[in-house]
Amino acid sequence: MRTITVSIALFARIWACRQDGEESLPISTPNIGGHTERVYGVHFAGGFGISRTYLGKQFAANAVQQGWVLASDSKTYHSLNALSRAIGAKSENAWLNWFYFNDEGKLRPIADLRNPDEVARRARIPARDVKQLLAELDALPSKPEHSN
Repeated sequence: MRTITVSIALFARIWACRQDGEESLPISTPNIGGHTERVYGVHFAGGFGISRTYLGKQFAANAVQQGWVLASDSKTYHSLNALSRAIGAKSENAWLNWFYFNDEGKLRPIADLRNPDEVARRARIPARDVKQLLAELDALPSKPEHSN
């Protein structure tokens, strides 16, 4: 038997799936098989833990088949963005704000798990020099006067 560490919320969900008299559960128990984030196709194994701090408060969640179980309310959220909204975050890149411990035990953003070639980047509009813009405006022909 192998020991894994899971949040209290996930443990409660697993325990609720057991039959009377069972002291262990097979890994194929429904709802703990893991979750795949559709946009980038990243699969998180069942029980995969992520965490973050928002407005000074620590939050944790675990992957389940339908999404993410937030430890603080034991509710399931279908995506990382829905998980972030549940803790009060507004518009953000959830991939950069939720973290996991990698194989070396270092805390890393879950964005590290995406394939970088599949991450769409917005085109950046280069900043323009204000003096250059004013010079271009001055160079425009003045408004022609209308004669009656």
